[in-house]
Amino acid sequence: MRSFSLSLFLLPLLGWPQPPKALLWKISGQGLSRPSYVVGTVHSRDARAFGQVPQLLGIIEGQDAVAGELDLTGAMGASMDLAMAMMLPEGKELADFYTKRKLKRVQDAVQQELGPMAMMAGRIKPFFLMAMLSETVMRDDSAMVLDQYLEVKAKAMGKEVVGIETAEEQMAAVNDLPLQEQADMLYELVEHDLYRVDMENMMDAYASQDLDRLTKIATLGGLPDSFSARLLTDRNKVMAARVDSLMQGGRTFLFALGAAHLPGDKGLLDQLQRMGYVVDPVPLPAVLPRSPP
Repeated sequence: MRSFSLSLFLLPLLGWPQPPKALLWKISGQGLSRPSYVVGTVHSRDARAFGQVPQLLGIIEGQDAVAGELDLTGAMGASMDLAMAMMLPEGKELADFYTKRKLKRVQDAVQQELGPMAMMAGRIKPFFLMAMLSETVMRDDSAMVLDQYLEVKAKAMGKEVVGIETAEEQMAAVNDLPLQEQADMLYELVEHDLYRVDMENMMDAYASQDLDRLTKIATLGGLPDSFSARLLTDRNKVMAARVDSLMQGGRTFLFALGAAHLPGDKGLLDQLQRMGYVVDPVPLPAVLPRSPP
């Protein structure tokens, strides 16, 4: 099973107010003897996500550790518990949430995109089917998604890698969305042809660090307000508290977190500033790698 992260599909579903114009940010102040850094990532294998990797690896060299949303370097992605959490409750099937016409529309898209894995689709929660379908739209240039790649490289350098959330916490956020609403979101994704064109544009915007453009693309679709708060705003608060705690422990970090968590008046950067930290953008050259890492 491929590694799971909510960041895989947050970007095409959420809108941001007035995003900053940088992916990498330096965090200082509040008694820190050395700065830490936070970079907005995308959970993608697309080579366009890796344009800033040489500079980010240089940052990692100077830090004590790397912290991602999850620790993606172990066997977590293949755990049986995680696989079971993705399944619908006993007695429930995907067919329970659709008319025959809508069900066929979803099943056709799943069969076309997932091939043999479509046999399992009838028992998978709609939200995770969305994740799986969204991943098929992205280019498969690298063996690893960006956030996992940074963590693996950090370990190879002898750096500690930690997750600031657990898979169970991320699952709990997903499970707060009623299954019928998940099914409705899945149908909208299928009806809009998985937002293929917009995903391409999104990756172009990410590669050039054009977060203004990225924001406009990200306003597609949308999540229910209550779920948006649970999936993004509530998690931002937890992330900020844990980032603060880790930095105050005396070590320095590169925090590699989904880009959707950084901007906005309830975003991670804003919350760190409210805690008294100085948060400064660090320009990165917008250059594509010659070949996938």
